Amino acid sequence: MKSIYLLSNIGFFGFWVYRGILHPLEKDWVELLIVLAAMVLIPIVLQRTGIVERQREQIAVALAAWALLAAYTQQPGVLAAILSLPWLLVSILTLGKALQNFLLSNRDYAEIALFSAYLFFPVGTIAAFSDRLSWTPLGFSPIIILLTAAHFHYAGFLLPWIAAQVLSKARSRVAAQVLSLLIVSGIPAVALGITLSQFDAPVWIETAAATIMASGGIVLAVWHVCLAFEKNSPVLRRSGQLGIAGCLFLGMTLALLYGWRTYFPLPFLSIPWMYALHGSVNTLGVGILGVWVWSRVDRF
Repeated sequence: MKSIYLLSNIGFFGFWVYRGILHPLEKDWVELLIVLAAMVLIPIVLQRTGIVERQREQIAVALAAWALLAAYTQQPGVLAAILSLPWLLVSILTLGKALQNFLLSNRDYAEIALFSAYLFFPVGTIAAFSDRLSWTPLGFSPIIILLTAAHFHYAGFLLPWIAAQVLSKARSRVAAQVLSLLIVSGIPAVALGITLSQFDAPVWIETAAATIMASGGIVLAVWHVCLAFEKNSPVLRRSGQLGIAGCLFLGMTLALLYGWRTYFPLPFLSIPWMYALHGSVNTLGVGILGVWVWSRVDRF
């Protein structure tokens, strides 16, 4: 199966070359991050969690990711939307399998976080489908739809998966409860806050949601620091966990500042700067480093 992942990696980097040298402030950068998640990062997690085990399932996931890549080489429209449908189907089918596993599990905090990852995953794929169709429900701007797709691939799927790995090693029930609550509630809270803002809801709702989400990420960062300095922790694992912690601290601090922008405005925290800084840092920490460390934690 290594050949499938190798081809997907080659496909992603080919897409990068096809798009040319991108500027992080352009929306093409966000599209690149979504394709990275679909072609490289999420397939590794699907295999690691046992959701996708059989070779034909892994091939199907890879083909769906390639179809999504093709969708992002097209202008938004019917063809691009059709090409994004297989990836949406993958998210729904994996949710079904994750639900079966969850119902058979002991439903501890790690299992709750893991199931939430698969529960939020289809939100990202539906947003990607909407973006490719150029459909803007509830009057959201196209860039918000695109950012929703990216957010739910990383913060919606990969972040709870990483939290689940950490929670599986938790020794304190209270600490596990706090982290699980912040992560699992923070992700939909942010989506709800942004949605309600479209209907002129009080600003404090979005601010509170961003605070919950950022707090969860910061607590997860602290936990990674603690794990990194455990006795006899291998150097590579320690370095990776500290890298994850650093990226989470920076990314979630930016999210917190953006959430409080109405009360404490910072001119540089515009939407383009947020997906250039916050998005890129989270891609490195939650995406690349997070998947690398926690998919091979037993091999260090």
